[in-house]
Amino acid sequence: MGYRKVCVEVLARFSERGGVSPLEVVWADGTRYSVEQVRFVEQTPARVPAVLPVRYTCVILGRERFLYFEPDRMRWFVETGQ
Repeated sequence: MGYRKVCVEVLARFSERGGVSPLEVVWADGTRYSVEQVRFVEQTPARVPAVLPVRYTCVILGRERFLYFEPDRMRWFVETGQ
């Protein structure tokens, strides 16, 4: 089994200098998870089909998780599986 892309709703703050900070991730069932910290932001390939997304290394529920933003499609996703 490989990785699967799951699009999610994200509440984010956009700064006056153009930065984006995710604040909360919302799953399709309405469950909300607070982004406790953003540790790294980098443009890097995902393990699922995507056009060079921006990867946010976030702390959610005390654990490090990857959250991706596809600027060309203006959408967020996470990888599930494995």
